[in-house]
Amino acid sequence: MFRKNLLLILVMCTAACRPVMPTLIPTPATDQINLEEQAVYAFLLAKLYQHKGYVIMADTATSATGVEDTAQTLDYVLQNIHGLASETLASFKARNTSAQVLGPDMQLGGPYKLLSQTARNQIFSQNQSGWDIFYNRYPQAPGITTFSHVGLNASFDQALVYMGTQSNWLVGTGYYYLLKKVEGIWSIDQQVMIWVS
Repeated sequence: MFRKNLLLILVMCTAACRPVMPTLIPTPATDQINLEEQAVYAFLLAKLYQHKGYVIMADTATSATGVEDTAQTLDYVLQNIHGLASETLASFKARNTSAQVLGPDMQLGGPYKLLSQTARNQIFSQNQSGWDIFYNRYPQAPGITTFSHVGLNASFDQALVYMGTQSNWLVGTGYYYLLKKVEGIWSIDQQVMIWVS
C-alpha cells in the first residue's frame, strides 16, 4: 500500500513539475487574411455608401490623425464595445502598429482610387474650394474614406476595423466596427463613433 501511494505521489509530482507548453494558435496565411480584409471593406462600403466608386486613402489609419493614438483610441472603444474576442483585439493591434499602404488590386465590389497623402494635400492646399476640386475629379465618391487594417479572430468570424469618411469641410465621421460573420456573410454587430465633424 505504501509503495502504491509513493508511486502515485511521484507520478503526480512528475506531472506537476513538467513544463507547460503554450497552446499555439495557428497563424492563417497572409493571402487568407488579405481576402477576408477585402471582404470586410467591401461589405462596409456597400452597406454604408452604395456609391459607384470610392476614394480610399492609400495609407491605413486607426483614427482621423493616423496611428499614433491607437492605444488611447482603443481604450475608449473597449469601454463602449462588448464581446470583442481577445484574439481579434490582438490581431488588430498587431496589424496596426504603423500606417501601411493598401494594395491597388483589392476586390471591393466596385471601382476605387487610392489617394496618397501628397495627392490629398495638393487638392486641398490650392484654395478653399478643395472639395469642389475633389468632387470634380471623383464625382461618384461619397468622400475620402480611410480604413485601418482589419483585426480578425482565428476562425474569421469576428472582425474589428476603423473606417472614417470625410465628405466636406464639416461633414465626416469615424467609427470602429465590430463585425460578425454568420454563414459566410458579414454584418455589423456594434459600432463606436470616435470622431465627427
